[in-house]
Amino acid sequence: ADRGKEFRLVMADTGNESPITVEYAHKVADFVGKKLEVCKADFSDRIAAKRDFIQKNWSDHGVSSDKISRALAILVPTGNPFLDLCIWKGRFPSRKAQFCTEFLKSEAIQKGIIEPSIVAGPIIQWLGVRRDESLNRRNSPMFQKVRQRGFHDMLFFRPIIHWTAQNVFSYSASRGLPPNPLYLQGMGRVGCFPCINANKDELRA
Repeated sequence: ADRGKEFRLVMADTGNESPITVEYAHKVADFVGKKLEVCKADFSDRIAAKRDFIQKNWSDHGVSSDKISRALAILVPTGNPFLDLCIWKGRFPSRKAQFCTEFLKSEAIQKGIIEPSIVAGPIIQWLGVRRDESLNRRNSPMFQKVRQRGFHDMLFFRPIIHWTAQNVFSYSASRGLPPNPLYLQGMGRVGCFPCINANKDELRA
């Protein structure tokens, strides 16, 4: 926005967002003069495939009809991406199995925004992640080119990868943009709410 470049503003709604964060995301969009594009993951096909597998195979492996009926009763899409992901996977994500970001954010934006656009031309995807957010991100590069057969190139650009949290808050304040109110209420994470990585103090708050 500062550079006067054309861009799209995108958010993945995981189905486990705080209403405060959703409202704030729209305020950021208004602040930079853009309409927020919201993507949601859809697990209907994968849940249907799991139902089909159960119906065709479980009885041959000695599973009782009662258990099959109970499983099929559960395997129904709710329309909430987070819950549907858990239904499809048969479990909740955890600190050691953090499949939520991959399916609820990365894949949702890839299918909903990137794939329809990358056919027309190359894409630069700006990501607001930082190395000190987690061990998984500590070696993330600032620039990363992705090539896919049949598509234009895509460049991941992480402009604040080396920033601290204080850098982020200071930059926003210098532009006149207040932080997400959840941070002011003591939260350290405002993506999913609560995140599986939330600590006990955050849960108490």
